[in-house]
Amino acid sequence: MKKTTFLIFVPVTALLSCTKNYIIPERDMVKILTKIFITDGVTSTPPHNILYGHDTIDYYEPILKSYGYTTAQFDSSVKYYSRNTEKFDIIFDKVVMELTRMKDKLEEASKNDTLDINSDSSGNLWPHKTRWNMAIDYSINPSLGFDIPVVEFGDYTISFDAQFFPDDEGVNVRHYIFFYFDDGTPIGVRENPIFATYPKDGNVHSYSYKLTLTNNQITHLKGWLYDCGNSNSTFKRNAIFNNIKVTYSPKKIDHLDTLGTRNIRELKKPLKRVKPV
Repeated sequence: MKKTTFLIFVPVTALLSCTKNYIIPERDMVKILTKIFITDGVTSTPPHNILYGHDTIDYYEPILKSYGYTTAQFDSSVKYYSRNTEKFDIIFDKVVMELTRMKDKLEEASKNDTLDINSDSSGNLWPHKTRWNMAIDYSINPSLGFDIPVVEFGDYTISFDAQFFPDDEGVNVRHYIFFYFDDGTPIGVRENPIFATYPKDGNVHSYSYKLTLTNNQITHLKGWLYDCGNSNSTFKRNAIFNNIKVTYSPKKIDHLDTLGTRNIRELKKPLKRVKPV
């Protein structure tokens, strides 16, 4: 682990110029290297490598500057510590410990988010956690898809808040919600579809829809909250969904749509979509 870690910084130092023989204290080196490791993890993973299409120094220099050091001082320090391997090993041990602590903290926060799935005592039928940061959570559910078994005839209301930022790279991102049953065709039958694109203005927008179930063939309320036209999954998502809720209210139906005459098998010009989880 230590040997591999050391090699990561060899090409970095080659990019830096040494103009002043200054050694950054071990305590600050731990903080700087920890932040650099996190930066490397972000910028080396698609699609962020496109977003951060700059030289290494472009995103290392602000880190060093935030701690009051120059790239030349960092270069001198790396060369010094690389010649004193015991000290360098101690620094990297502390970096690994700090990264592990941060990882454990994130995992604990994720567990707490998951717990809120069943914490709603008001009869929320939503099957996932109620807050999604797509920049982080997209790997779990890239289209924020859902597939909820219906209860009985009546009203089903889905509501949520959506905040899209201007740098979100989703193409024609929309929510797409419908009643569904499997008729043996590839897409099944989709009834009462609701869809609308999102404004990418950085503001929080609230949405609420009520769908009334009258067709006894329907088995699920289904759809995607992040439905898009991108041809691949390697693009930047920057959107937050919050307060997602699905409720059911029984309702007496006088005339049942037993034949499903309002079924919609497909929409005109359907979007190409990343297959949801």
